[in-house]
Amino acid sequence: MSLSTAWTDVDLGGRGRQVGLIQVEHSVHRSAYGTIPVPLAVFANGEGPTLLLMAGSHGDEYEGQVALSRLIHNLDCNRIQGRVLVLPAANLPAVAAGSRTSPLDGGNLNRSFGDGYTSTPTGQIAAFIAEELLVHCDVMLDLHSGGSSLDHLPCSYADLSTQKGMAQRTFAALEAMNAPLTWAQAGCPNGPVAGRAALRSDVMHLSGEFGGSGRLDHHSLEVAERCIYRLLDHLGIMEMDERWRPTIPSRHVFNTQDHFVYSPRDGVFEPIVSLGATVNRGQVAGYLHRPEHPLEPPLELRFTGTGLVAVIRSMGRTQPGDCLFQLLEETGRDDILAMIARME
Repeated sequence: MSLSTAWTDVDLGGRGRQVGLIQVEHSVHRSAYGTIPVPLAVFANGEGPTLLLMAGSHGDEYEGQVALSRLIHNLDCNRIQGRVLVLPAANLPAVAAGSRTSPLDGGNLNRSFGDGYTSTPTGQIAAFIAEELLVHCDVMLDLHSGGSSLDHLPCSYADLSTQKGMAQRTFAALEAMNAPLTWAQAGCPNGPVAGRAALRSDVMHLSGEFGGSGRLDHHSLEVAERCIYRLLDHLGIMEMDERWRPTIPSRHVFNTQDHFVYSPRDGVFEPIVSLGATVNRGQVAGYLHRPEHPLEPPLELRFTGTGLVAVIRSMGRTQPGDCLFQLLEETGRDDILAMIARME
């Protein structure tokens, strides 16, 4: 029995092009029998795998939302062999507000895929995705960015799973997407995230980070679209257009907890390195200023790891615990393949 009270007018088993809604019950003072209308599109033709494309899990991450909206508008269903499910604005209340979390319940959709689902709007959206969509899928691509608080270098990303066969297939798909950075982590996702829900249903989970800073970046949008169309081609669902066919150089990367810098106190953040720079452990990363205490010297921040600056906080004012930097460290492709080969 489904734990979601949501429903859809889209026939998930139907053929052709359908664009409709997931209706999520939301009874409030101004609308006793109201719903939240989450857009859903399905393209199905011939025989082949099923791919779920999702964006808008966080409402202030715009590249994925626009990329999937364009895809819905432009995709020719006759070119498909298989099925594509498209959720361009998964957490619709957050998308409409341009907020990371839902203004209705404070829900973070990408932290709502635990072993159970709440009765809140965000919890019910998560339950529908997990129980009504993912169970029909072979692969999921979940598009993200740094949102309002972070700027992120464009990259494809995946937790490779702990199962050798799934890890091999996931890494092959990740490389086929051919983003400027190919970020692969060993094992399964931590926490109640969409990736863990996908793997519970034996669905390959792929993701990516494409820009941020609370704006829509044209270059990052193009990288997101590149990943989408190259993945469709890799899965045999749809041959990619010629513009996406040439391969670009891609650096294989990973990260550990040493690659993060967090704010130890409140203040105004001054980074002194740029996104994309290569830095070393112990190097000065930036400063925290407190203009309300003008005689107090700024606090010096240093990197605790070595690597590529992949994330920088885009907001000036910070509080203790805010992420200020994240590094990604380069690794060899052969090292990733060797790690996969050691799996059971």
